[in-house]
Amino acid sequence: MEPMAHPLHQPAPVMGAVATPPPPGAADRPDRDAPAPVRDPDARHTRSRDGIDRPIQESEYFSNDPEAIQHISDHIDEYFNQPLDIFPFWESDGKPDRFHVLFHRQIQERFPVESDMRGRIHRYGRSVFRRLCTHVAIKRMNQALALIAFTLLATLGPTWFTDWTGTTTAGVAMAAIAMVLTVALYWGLNAILFTQYRFRLENDSYELSREIVQRTRELQNLFTNARAVADQAETQFQTDGKGWGQRAMYLTRLTMWLGARMEYLEKFVQMELWRVRRERYWMRWFSRFMTPLVFLLWLWLAVLEPVPGVNEMEFRILQGLAIVLGAGVSWMSYFLWQTPVGAIQDKLGIEGWVRYASLDVDNAVADQVRRDKERLVEYRNLTRGRV
Repeated sequence: MEPMAHPLHQPAPVMGAVATPPPPGAADRPDRDAPAPVRDPDARHTRSRDGIDRPIQESEYFSNDPEAIQHISDHIDEYFNQPLDIFPFWESDGKPDRFHVLFHRQIQERFPVESDMRGRIHRYGRSVFRRLCTHVAIKRMNQALALIAFTLLATLGPTWFTDWTGTTTAGVAMAAIAMVLTVALYWGLNAILFTQYRFRLENDSYELSREIVQRTRELQNLFTNARAVADQAETQFQTDGKGWGQRAMYLTRLTMWLGARMEYLEKFVQMELWRVRRERYWMRWFSRFMTPLVFLLWLWLAVLEPVPGVNEMEFRILQGLAIVLGAGVSWMSYFLWQTPVGAIQDKLGIEGWVRYASLDVDNAVADQVRRDKERLVEYRNLTRGRV
């Protein structure tokens, strides 16, 4: 799509001019083929087939350069003048993508200027999910290792400790103590790993929040300046009402677009956090299935374990203790050290963000129109001498 010419560049009609009749053979005919457009090979275009091909520079927002104004206007048109795809993913009969994929694509099409920030937010969400998967896998692995340790201590522990202590009773007692120490070791190891896991989540959430605060404050400053510049331009266009009107129209569109950028940035954050929350929900169901499965498989193998070359009564005592401790370890593996979603929410610190609602876009634009109407009436009264 080619860039539309800026209104400031359109030639003004000449008052009182008389149209010159066309020469013979050049009159309008309904069956005449429209000529193909001729493109200027030296013209610089800010758009391509894939959308806008360069980001916005800070100096371009309030520049009077027609090329810079056209570049910003192209970005604004991406949001206001792009029709919504009512039939998405109808290109084939395959399974459509999930809604968040569709929503992400729509935001990308309308706000390519925010790609860097959205990419940062997306990487944050995926890192949370990868760490969640790693955390769950480590918990299941530690559960399995603890159960294997109980099995070894119940079957081979008495023999090991009997050779060390000299009596069978002392060997069985030492094996039981070793099982209890295994539970303590299991708890301590998982507590340390969970502390590191929580620290990484909180640190990443804090870093993301800091970047979002910086971006939203930049948008807020641009929004405030766009509102103020529209009135300050009066001194620049004292004798050019049309030029002032065109400038005010551009600044009004810029004001509304900046508000939309912040709105859709919030919506994108909401979407990514919704994905994180949903993935955590399904990972909890996965853990509800895997945790008892690991325990039941171990229990089935433990029951089928033949009695070693020791007293059967002593082995059954150790086996029963191992089953009790294994059940306790499995309970801790699921109910303790769960992903701290509350910590993520606290460290993101959304109360420190500049929110879209705080811009009050509708009232800001409406107030600008109200003041313009009031000033128009005041100027008319001054002109008519009705002060």
